[in-house]
Order: sequence, then C-alpha cells, then structure tokens
Amino acid sequence: MSHIIAWFYRFKKRHPYLVMSVLIYGLVPLVVGLALGYEMHDDSPVHIPTVVVNGDKSQFSRDFINYVDETAYFDIAFQADNTAQAERLIQEGRALAGIIIPEDFYKNLLGGKSPDILLLYDGSQLAVVSVAKMALSEIMLNMNGAYLQKIFAAKLGVMPSELMSKVLPVSVTYQNMFNPTKSFRYYLLPGMLLAILQVGMVMLGAERGYESRRLYARDFGRHLQNLALWSLLATLGMMLCLGVQLVVFGLPYRGTVLGGVLLLAVYALTITTMGYIVGSVVSERTFAVQLAAILVLPTSVLGGYTYPLTAMPAAYQSIAKLLPYTYLGSDIRSLCLKPMALQHVMPHISFLALYALVEILLLLGIKLLLGWLHKPQNSTKEAVL
Repeated sequence: MSHIIAWFYRFKKRHPYLVMSVLIYGLVPLVVGLALGYEMHDDSPVHIPTVVVNGDKSQFSRDFINYVDETAYFDIAFQADNTAQAERLIQEGRALAGIIIPEDFYKNLLGGKSPDILLLYDGSQLAVVSVAKMALSEIMLNMNGAYLQKIFAAKLGVMPSELMSKVLPVSVTYQNMFNPTKSFRYYLLPGMLLAILQVGMVMLGAERGYESRRLYARDFGRHLQNLALWSLLATLGMMLCLGVQLVVFGLPYRGTVLGGVLLLAVYALTITTMGYIVGSVVSERTFAVQLAAILVLPTSVLGGYTYPLTAMPAAYQSIAKLLPYTYLGSDIRSLCLKPMALQHVMPHISFLALYALVEILLLLGIKLLLGWLHKPQNSTKEAVL
C-alpha cells in the first residue's frame, strides 16, 4: 500500500494538472453522483419513525394504526402513554411524526360527535413534514369516506356512488404534471449536483488564471485556448454526473438533449472564465482559489433553485438575475421533468453566452491593463556629441 501511495505522490508531483483534472472533472462527479443518487434512491422519505398514543383502545383504532403502519411512508416505532411522551420522542429526534387518538374516539364517532385525531410533525424536517402530512391526510380522507359510506348507506339504503355525490356535490380531480410520483429526488438532485460541481470548476479556473498571469493581451489566443479546454472538461464532468443519475438511478430526461448540452457548455464557460478572471487579478494563489469558491457558494440558494425566486424580496430577485446559476438550475430540472424544446431554454442559453462574452471582454481589458503596467521602460539614451 505504501508503494502505491508513494507512486501516486510522485505521479501527482510530475503531472499536477492531469491529476487535478481527473479528480475534479472525473472522479468527483462520479463519486458525488453515485453517493447522492444512492442516498436518495427512494423518491421521497419513507419508513418515517412514528409514535402513537392510543387512548381509545378500540378495535377500530387498532385497525387504523395497523393500516398506517402497513403503508410505505410510516413505521410505528413507539407506543406512548400520553401526548407529552410523544412530543418528547419527536423533540429528541427518535420519532418524526405522531398520531394521538383520544379516549372514547370510536364511541364518539358512532355518536356523531366528530372526534379529533391530533397529528404531530417534526417541523424541523421539511421534507418529512410534506410527505407525512400528505400521506396522513390521504389516510384520514379514506377513513372518513369509508365511514360515511358505511353509516349513511345503512341508514338511507342508497348506493355508495349516489351517496358520495350527495355528501360531496363538487368533485375535484388532481393532476400532478411532470412529477406524478411526487419524487423529492427528481426535484432536488439535478441542480444540487451541479451546484456542488461548480465550486470545483471555478477553483480550477482560478488556478489556470493564476498560472497564466504572465500572459498578456498579445497572448490572448492562449487564454482563449485555456478557457475552451477547461470549459470542455467541465462540461464533460457535469454530463458524467447527470449521466450517472440517468443510467444508474433512473432520473428521467424528457427535454431536448441539444438544449441541455448547450446549457451546460455555456455555463461551464461562464464559471470557468469567472474563476480565470479572479486568478488573473489576485496575486496570491491560495487566496485566489478561495475567493473564486466564495463567489459561487451561495448561488444555489440565491439562484431560486431550492426556494422560489418569486417568493424572495425584490432586492434578492435583482441580485439573483446577475447570478449564472439562476439560469441553469431550474432549467436543468425542467429539462429532466418536462418535454421542453430548444426554444424553451434558448433565452437562458443566450443570456449565459452573453454573460461569458462580457467576462471574456473584461479579461481582455484586464490583460491589456496588466500588460501596460508591466511594460518595461525604455532606458534613456544619452546623446553623444
């Protein structure tokens, strides 16, 4: 093992660019894609640990608890004696949801007194809350509907379909477009993976920019070659990461392939050039890399991917319009889930291409300025008479 480590160290010392490129654009996308894909292999949180307080002790309440436990979403892990114990288990994180059935529940139900069931959720776990609340609400609706059919059908002697048309005169049909399984993984993972990868992309861009500080405007073709090469590698790294989700974990992709590739390519150029500019300006390598990373770290939050842009204050929305990630994250998710054509993503592709062009022109201006500042002064020639 020590021989392998020593060989790798020598190889890295001889070929630092190759090793870092393989790590950032190859190994990291592969490992991150596999790790997060496996972590979220279920479409939404399942087997939520649940605590139950059954004050009723009737057969009806026991059947109801068994029905909840048999669903994929809940795992009845604890039986508590009172509400305080249930709340303590949720506070300690041992349970994430709770069901409190009061005393004489079934008796009051038969008597038409509309007894209440208290449902508890751990509000610090928003993903769990959304799933648990939806699932328990569906269970309660099914239970109420079954109860109404049983009681009123027996008393009125009508068919269940006719009964429900009288009890619920307005029928509402729900259609979950583009994500019918309500997959939390489909919603979160595509943009989240790219948000992680962009940090490595901008850091390597800063490294390349720092190493090219002595190339000025007259060598601008070399700068463009560097940007093209590292942007291409960044594009391939992002495609590899998303490809792992598509092939291994079944992430859908319903939109235009050409539009997706173009979007990733112009975004890679934008982020690489951003890092390249920082590395060209900052005179200390480590600080340049750190500063470049700081520039993109908050963009996944401010870019409207995890929290809707329209719900942010106006000032935040104005800032978000200047962040490249705003024009990538949501579009990648939409390309995965919606049958989007090229014209649907072309406005954001065009904006990112213009963004990259402005960055390149800014880089050219910086190189012109630095070249002028470092221009050697001609020595004064003394006239010899």
